Amino acid sequence: MIIVTGGAGFIGSNLINALIEKKKEVFLCDFPILVKKNYFKHYNKIKQIIKPDNLFTFISNNNVKVIYHLGAISSTTHKNPNKQWIDNVLFSTKLWKVCSKKNIRLIYASSAATYGNGDQGFEDEESFDFLKELSAMNVYGWTKNEVDVRNIFLKKFLGICPSQWVALKFFNVYGINEYHKKNMISIVLKTFLQIKENKETCLFKSYKKKYLDGEQKRDFVYVKDCVNALLWFLDNKQISGIFNIGTGTANTFNELVSAVYKSLNKNINIRYIEMPEALKSQYQYHTQANLNKLKNLGYNKKFYSLEAGISDYINILKTNDSFS
Repeated sequence: MIIVTGGAGFIGSNLINALIEKKKEVFLCDFPILVKKNYFKHYNKIKQIIKPDNLFTFISNNNVKVIYHLGAISSTTHKNPNKQWIDNVLFSTKLWKVCSKKNIRLIYASSAATYGNGDQGFEDEESFDFLKELSAMNVYGWTKNEVDVRNIFLKKFLGICPSQWVALKFFNVYGINEYHKKNMISIVLKTFLQIKENKETCLFKSYKKKYLDGEQKRDFVYVKDCVNALLWFLDNKQISGIFNIGTGTANTFNELVSAVYKSLNKNINIRYIEMPEALKSQYQYHTQANLNKLKNLGYNKKFYSLEAGISDYINILKTNDSFS
């Protein structure tokens, strides 16, 4: 029995599709109103939808083997930090303790947002002291790091931890099933929709001399690669720890947008716009996952290159969405 929290969401729905294809018994934990049936290839094979408010009761009454905890308020501009604290931190810490007590394997989503401006690098260390020194640039990243800090504290100083625990620091993920994210959709999907509507693509100007407009860099990772990693840890229950999930390569936004235009055989049409003042202090100019730790433990699946991932994603979008 496997539970996926945030199962109605972006990575969660993709993971559920993959688990069902592997003939796993999957339970979706999320708010029923958020569930989009068209996100799922075999919706009728989902065993049950569990409301987050009922999750801990369900766990206490059933023989749960694995929980993928992907549910969180992921918006970097969310207006209610207190709710982010309750949903992202307190809920996650309680889940860690319950999984420890019930001998349930726990694989959960952390975030590259925990690294802040990247001055301390992008090393997926598990040291309590290292994690305490990380300084996220927004409340979302801070809550994600706070979860990691608390979990490592419980493990190191109190000996409380699940039989397997895995924290995955996802970098900039793009791919199918992200329409519901509205203004938080990936630049890939935004560009696709802008081209479809014959609009120009808007990218933020740079406010650092080191970076030209559109030359800010991110580690863009395809959701299929994220799912592959999530499944790999399911198959390798002896491995625990904090791990980066990215491609290990940083690409510019200009390169990303160009790849979308190329995949659609369209001429590039970009305009650089002012960044909202509220975002300037929260903006990451460079992210790049260090994957040595993951690879040294035997993960050898090849990640999609930016061009290959975008080409695959655009082909799916064109198939599911009339485009001319």
